[in-house]
Amino acid sequence: MATVPSMKLSPPLIIAIIGAFITGIIGPLAVTYYQGQQEEAKEERRLAAGVIDTETLLGHSVFTHADTWVDLIIPQTQVSDEARLFLTIKFTAFHDALEDMVRLTDFNSLNDDQFHAVASKNLNDTVVSYIADARRQGISDEFIADFNVWHQQVVDILVGSIEDNVYSPIHTSQNSKMYAILTAYDSALGATLEDVARTLEANGG
Repeated sequence: MATVPSMKLSPPLIIAIIGAFITGIIGPLAVTYYQGQQEEAKEERRLAAGVIDTETLLGHSVFTHADTWVDLIIPQTQVSDEARLFLTIKFTAFHDALEDMVRLTDFNSLNDDQFHAVASKNLNDTVVSYIADARRQGISDEFIADFNVWHQQVVDILVGSIEDNVYSPIHTSQNSKMYAILTAYDSALGATLEDVARTLEANGG
């Protein structure tokens, strides 16, 4: 009989599960969490086998984490409706843009300069796109400007991480570099909520 692998719960997910139980959404939360764990376990098995291909990149935790934030965490945050909508727009935009880039790009066929141009353009285009979408959906220019002040350091770190990984001599393939870049995006998205909280605090909201 096959054994079921154990799943470790991180503190943020424990908090999310408790909140979900209280608000009556424990069923969807459990399903989403389990699916995310399955994807991450599959990703870990492929990495352990030394495989970093398109499927491995699409299985990166940044995608399951973004889905979890949009579907479960952001709706439970104690922030303004405007901030909640802004977070949803941003996380969705980056999830979709990164997924499209991974699906449509053969990174291993690119030299370093081409790779850097593709990754940088994707970041710039996504920022422009989600800001425009936020404005269309009623997010105020004041909120966007204040958020950008707090979030600029995170963006600068992400830009530097993209460049450092693309031109790093330690990676054995361009796909390996892309995997590291997705990890940097995962960290950057995780810092977004804190920067939104700082924006609201600075504005008394």
